Amino acid sequence: MLDYLEHLQQMLVKDFYQLYDRYQDDEIYACSLVFDKFLLLDDLAISTERSFFQDPEVPQQYLAEQDRWNLQKWRYKSHSSSQSKLVPFKTLLAEYFKTQHSFGHPVLAQQKQIPATHLDLLLETFKQAKRKLSEAYGLDLDSIIFFLSVPAQPECECQSALELNSDSRLLQDFLASRQTLSQSTVNKRLKLSQSDKDILIDLEQMLTIEPYDYLQVAQDTYLLTLESYFIDSNIYIQKLIQHIAAMAAEPDGSCGLSREEIMQRLQQFSANSPLSPDLSSIHR
Repeated sequence: MLDYLEHLQQMLVKDFYQLYDRYQDDEIYACSLVFDKFLLLDDLAISTERSFFQDPEVPQQYLAEQDRWNLQKWRYKSHSSSQSKLVPFKTLLAEYFKTQHSFGHPVLAQQKQIPATHLDLLLETFKQAKRKLSEAYGLDLDSIIFFLSVPAQPECECQSALELNSDSRLLQDFLASRQTLSQSTVNKRLKLSQSDKDILIDLEQMLTIEPYDYLQVAQDTYLLTLESYFIDSNIYIQKLIQHIAAMAAEPDGSCGLSREEIMQRLQQFSANSPLSPDLSSIHR
């Protein structure tokens, strides 16, 4: 894994420097390492202040102020360059994850995560790449906000921004934009069908079995993913179930979650009250 991460760091440095060298006069204000919905590396993107300078005759070529933090509208991305070093590496890293996890690598949907997850490792790699750009290339990056972009996970984006940047007005502007998205995400999570509730209750019941065995819970949870109704369930429930099922992926137990950690994740779907009254009485 370390070879992959060292390779990634080198590619990030090269791709960012190419973007920086080309657009530095346009006042780069943000740079994001972009992931797809499966949490696989997708792209490196930047945005500039000059993107907002509008010509009334061709407004579609410019970025609207309300899209300052909307990566889908950003114009400059490494994959659009024929010289990008990340393009072949994306497939390489995806293949590595497939060989490591039979259920796909764990999906992170919470603010508190187990140590050394893949996303944590990639965040640390991004941080090291930024440090190398500053120290080895002498770039002044204080005016640029760096963060990881993860679909439908504004909490993760905020965490990464806090980790990668010192406090500034621009950072606070970014965090404020993500708080709005976070509330929208929470509202979507709380819209549950009866089938969604049944899945969560099944999961709660797994947690009542004594003694607690995370491998057994992972196996039983994986069986839920095989049910015909699973594919139609709430997308955030799917992510949680996939994450729990992936606990069995590492034989050393490094992906294991405690009963309390899983219960904490369940609370996001129950408006801060247990779905099942019996679970709260478990003696831990």
